[in-house]
Amino acid sequence: MNIWFLAASIASFSICLLHIFGGGKIAARPLLNSSMGRVSKYTNYYCWHLVTITLVAIGAMFLWAAEHQDGIELAFAATGLCMAFMMWSFGIVALNKWRFFDFPQWLLFLVPLVLGVVGFK
Repeated sequence: MNIWFLAASIASFSICLLHIFGGGKIAARPLLNSSMGRVSKYTNYYCWHLVTITLVAIGAMFLWAAEHQDGIELAFAATGLCMAFMMWSFGIVALNKWRFFDFPQWLLFLVPLVLGVVGFK
């Protein structure tokens, strides 16, 4: 059992729960209540669910890699996705000239990213 990948899995599933319950309240619900056009609104809502599915998949990939040594490629992919999400958060901050804690999603992905990287050692 790779304890680091297991910890990354738990962190990833925790991010997913935060996304569903916390983010749903502050992002998805206002989106659905907005006056945005139907196609735009539901395209964004569809993307919301794609993120949910991706977060579950990242947690599952880390979990599989934690339990199976031959699943190291899944841990690599999950770590890469965490890095990509974190970097995109940085990109949004930079493009909008915000401070890093104005859009702190990057911080969430830092945890499974670091745990995933340490798990490779």
